Amino acid sequence: MKKDIHNKLIKYGWHTIDNWVVLEIEGDKQKVDEFLQGQLTSDINKIDDNGFQLSSICDHKGFVICDFIINLNANVYKIVINKELANIFIKELMPFAQFYSIKFHVNDQKVVGSVAESNAQSSMCYWRSNQYCLGLEILHKNSDILSSINKNDWLVAHKLAKILFLDFENVKKYRPLEINFDTQRVSFDKGCFRGQEIVARMKYLGVDRRKFSTLITKNTYEANESLKIVGKKIKVNDIQIFNAIVKKDEINSINEKDVVIDIF
Repeated sequence: MKKDIHNKLIKYGWHTIDNWVVLEIEGDKQKVDEFLQGQLTSDINKIDDNGFQLSSICDHKGFVICDFIINLNANVYKIVINKELANIFIKELMPFAQFYSIKFHVNDQKVVGSVAESNAQSSMCYWRSNQYCLGLEILHKNSDILSSINKNDWLVAHKLAKILFLDFENVKKYRPLEINFDTQRVSFDKGCFRGQEIVARMKYLGVDRRKFSTLITKNTYEANESLKIVGKKIKVNDIQIFNAIVKKDEINSINEKDVVIDIF
């Protein structure tokens, strides 16, 4: 039954993401590679040409400053990021970028997200499961394309994938392990990045008593102190989907509630 619920919530199509902008990184390719590899939590060497990758940056204490999706196309890197976080990204990295003669340029391009079947063969995908894949396309600002799914459809697909996009109020509030970034946006093999030692220590030496989860519940469900909601709730008809940091020893009792359809 729970699998059927997930299937029914997924809608395939395109959605124009109006609150995301594109930052182009200008500079010598070798210097840009070195700069990004030392700052981003992901491994940029694993991005295919015209490919996309989930990523983020942290402060020296290991707290996530902002998240984004990075694209490599014809040896040029582009950062697709929430408008609210774009200036934070530039402000945080500019002091380091100047040593590499790197500049950031805000493009007026259009960002279109896709939810496609899992067997779709596309370099645009930055996340894939057995059921569906999530991807992006960067288009000219005057491109004539109509969204075939709405914003909620787009967000639900990410909630079910446990992919969190941070809002302005979440800046420097969570470390990667708390919000599933350690499995989706962090490479523990590539070497150092800002905050890497703390992030790695939490991953391998810490005692994790909480789990970043997705909950599907009836609208009447009310959260208590056993979980902390992260991000916004998405309502679809008579149910709601949201992410939360949940005490592991409370998951079974939460799942047994009549108003909880699934927690995973």
